[in-house]
Amino acid sequence: MFYKLVKSYVYFIGLRKKDKISLNILCVMELKKVEIKLWHPNCWSIETTKNHPNVSLVTDNVFKVGNEIRANLRLIAESYEALKKYIEDTVKFKSLAIDVLIVSKSNLEAFIHGRFNAALTFYEKIFSLEMMPSKIIIHNGNEYWSFFVYDNKIKETLDNLSKIEGVRYEILGIENVKEFEEKAGDIIDEISMSLSTKQKKVLIGAYKSGYFEYPRRANLKDIAKKFGIAKSTCLHHIRLSEQKILKRIIEEIKEREPHLSDFSEI
Repeated sequence: MFYKLVKSYVYFIGLRKKDKISLNILCVMELKKVEIKLWHPNCWSIETTKNHPNVSLVTDNVFKVGNEIRANLRLIAESYEALKKYIEDTVKFKSLAIDVLIVSKSNLEAFIHGRFNAALTFYEKIFSLEMMPSKIIIHNGNEYWSFFVYDNKIKETLDNLSKIEGVRYEILGIENVKEFEEKAGDIIDEISMSLSTKQKKVLIGAYKSGYFEYPRRANLKDIAKKFGIAKSTCLHHIRLSEQKILKRIIEEIKEREPHLSDFSEI
């Protein structure tokens, strides 16, 4: 979305193509992605998750309506028992919310809508800082924030965050924003685009032959023979494909669930 806004703005002021590229590069170089682990008092989502390590809350939307902060949350559990126990225990923290609705449940997920007194939350204060939140996940009594901030504003933003009463935070990572250009539709499209036709054919052939099963129903020699290639070439195609697929999937998991990078909880 940000990339589209930049692109539209550049087009509007009539810059030439080479100037547009320069502006995009400038934006990417100056903008940083910061990930922090954060705690603050009297927070419904923090308090409800602190004794439930097998569930996570993903914040889909947070917005202010009158004197209320309203949030749409997605609850993800590792088991049905964990999901059930968490929902049962939320009643213990009703004093921290105006109202909490379980909108729906599906398998190991539930969708929650919460209404909270704006005066008792810190969201207005944190949203006034020089940053743009992109993801908030609550897990095991902590919030994990990913946000964008300009390089020259990082120190000021974190200093101001420290001044908010009761807030404690730990920096988990700071990295350059790699790109704003529009990506493929989903992770499967991205993986498919990263593999050559030959790699995909060998991978599918190996899968259909039972090469990835345990125990294997086919060996490397069988797969190589099927495609009329050397064993070493076949192994190269499979290993390179595995590397690309695993790398992209792990990156996606890390992006979607940054709290999993907090190794202090292991």
